Amino acid sequence: MHDLHDDDRSTDAVATDANRAEGLAQALAAHGRGQLTEAQALYQRILDQQPGHPEALNYLGILHQQRGQSAQAERSIRQAIASAPGYAAAYTNLGNVLLIQGRHEDAIAAYRQAIRLKLDEVEACVNLGAVLRGLGRLPEALEACQQASARRPTDANIHYHRGLILADLNRLEEAIQAQRVALQHDAAHLGAVRALGTLLHRLGQVDEARVVFGNAVFQLGEVDEALNLLQYWLRLMPDDPIAQHRRAAWFGGETPLRASDQYVTYLFDHYADIFDAHLVGQLGYRGPAMIEAGLVATLGAPEGRLDVLDAGCGTGLCQPVLRPYARHLTGIDLSPRMIEKARARGGYDELAVAELTVFLNERPGAYDLISSADTLIYFGALEPVLAAVAHALRRGGWLAFTAEQTTADAAPDGYFFNKSGRYSHTADYLERVLTGAGLELVTRTEAILRQEGDQPVMNHVVLARKRVSEP
Repeated sequence: MHDLHDDDRSTDAVATDANRAEGLAQALAAHGRGQLTEAQALYQRILDQQPGHPEALNYLGILHQQRGQSAQAERSIRQAIASAPGYAAAYTNLGNVLLIQGRHEDAIAAYRQAIRLKLDEVEACVNLGAVLRGLGRLPEALEACQQASARRPTDANIHYHRGLILADLNRLEEAIQAQRVALQHDAAHLGAVRALGTLLHRLGQVDEARVVFGNAVFQLGEVDEALNLLQYWLRLMPDDPIAQHRRAAWFGGETPLRASDQYVTYLFDHYADIFDAHLVGQLGYRGPAMIEAGLVATLGAPEGRLDVLDAGCGTGLCQPVLRPYARHLTGIDLSPRMIEKARARGGYDELAVAELTVFLNERPGAYDLISSADTLIYFGALEPVLAAVAHALRRGGWLAFTAEQTTADAAPDGYFFNKSGRYSHTADYLERVLTGAGLELVTRTEAILRQEGDQPVMNHVVLARKRVSEP
């Protein structure tokens, strides 16, 4: 049994340990906040009481390195190791300091010792892999990185670095898979996005690379990281229309007169499988209903006597509206996948994959009614396409279309290129272009056809007619 004096000393020791633990917690908190002067003073207070306190020495070394004081950092961390020879994390930090000093072999030795002391010292594995890769010792680097990924399998950054090493070894399929795993764990890992897109492009899988870049840019939105990724994408694929369109829409520059065929095809080929559910179910799309209301108000009840073109038919959402008016119903779209969906829906006499302006110019006087819901929003300047519409309509023929609205202040030229990648038009511009094409504006109503980011998107719903006689 201890005497009373010994018990008192034990209690004092426990209290001292508790005070040091509290002091260390305060120091780490200040260090984490970036308050380095305060943190240093707190670490030093602990060391004044216990000069060999390993954790205080270790973290003080990290602090010295943050200040660029490599010699002091190394000395402090080596003192921590001398006080606690089994302190794996201190060896890792020593390796980091030695690496900054350019002492690569010494850093490698420190990392290896950290791993020997603690097999799951993941940071040491990752850093060892990085320095070995930098020295061109790729098999050793891969072994270190695989050891790290085995111990932390959900760490996207480790899989990313593993993929870089595999690419260096020209094991490209394995590198691609490693980057895909990285993105499964962190879809916003831009390093993995770049690496995966680059590898796919290198293997000639250009469309897959475009999907990787495009999805990441879309998810990022209008931020600097998205612009940087777009610029990288364009350096890799300078003529890529998808990257060009999105960069212009989000970050300015020269406004294209219309969306390119390649952009529209890409967009809707990749949108086809979820188009109806997303547009109608989630965005509350009402384009076909508003076209129908305009036709009924202007043409009356359908009699099935007209040659009708569904221009930009998509998956065929307007087919139930147009079919009752048509003796022959044609649907065209730039997207082959959308045409497949329209064919599966049924109700068309003819379906074609075609660019609208070219298609119309090749069919003079072919139609009594041309309907275009949410298609002219991919055209800025409407003069060419509306001239082609007039060319393809018979005298007295009808045009029904929707277009997103903007104001003259926002669009002095009559149209505005939105960050959505679509165009909006002023009412005056629509009337002016219709008149110039030989079409008379009959009705123009305003309607909300969809939501965009939980905000209503105002549209024009227009009915126009080709003059019965030449002026």
